[in-house]
Amino acid sequence: MIIDTHCHFDMMPNPEWYIQNAERKGEIIIGMTNLPSHFEMGCVHVQNFRHIRLALGFHPQLAKESIDELVSFGKLVNKTSYIGEIGLDFSKNYVDSKEKQIYAFRSVLNYIKGDNKIVSVHSRKAEKEVFELLQEYGTKNVIFHWYSGPLNLIDEIINAGYYFSINEAMTTSISGRKIISKIPLNRILTETDAPFNKHSNILNAISNIGLTEDVIYSNFLNLINAIV
Repeated sequence: MIIDTHCHFDMMPNPEWYIQNAERKGEIIIGMTNLPSHFEMGCVHVQNFRHIRLALGFHPQLAKESIDELVSFGKLVNKTSYIGEIGLDFSKNYVDSKEKQIYAFRSVLNYIKGDNKIVSVHSRKAEKEVFELLQEYGTKNVIFHWYSGPLNLIDEIINAGYYFSINEAMTTSISGRKIISKIPLNRILTETDAPFNKHSNILNAISNIGLTEDVIYSNFLNLINAIV
């Protein structure tokens, strides 16, 4: 069974066809949204699907121009058990909005504090800061999406009970394979990050690191069981 814990089907050329095709094949997909307004537009379109879910997000790259949407996040947070994409991005193109990003991330974590939700986080060039804030707010059931941070932080993330979602691109790069080699098998999930990732075949990703669909499915069930 294909399990995609992080994609952006709302940004596909034909989102409706994409999720209908995935549902027909029995694939499990968690679609991220980048802003509360995107979630609000999309949630009505997935409510009748068995295997498709939509997450409520506030992407750090949009914090600078969309900070006013935080109020909407709070109003919508009880409409889903899935949160994402949220986090921080201190890469060179977005570090100028660092303070707004932190404010937004803190606000989001406060909105979901104490709730049993699955949370997919973006942490580019801000892995330590993301992890520390998650710990500060007691956030559980976290998936670090496409992790590219320091190897010495991985053990701390694992000890906190968190997961990592990996994709085909990670399995074909030296740095990605080093990261994956540090992650226990029972903490690995799969993602595509489509449509942004050109190398997003989940079966290839699993095969490239010698895993099976059953292992990923078991890990996903363990995560799901934490929120039911």
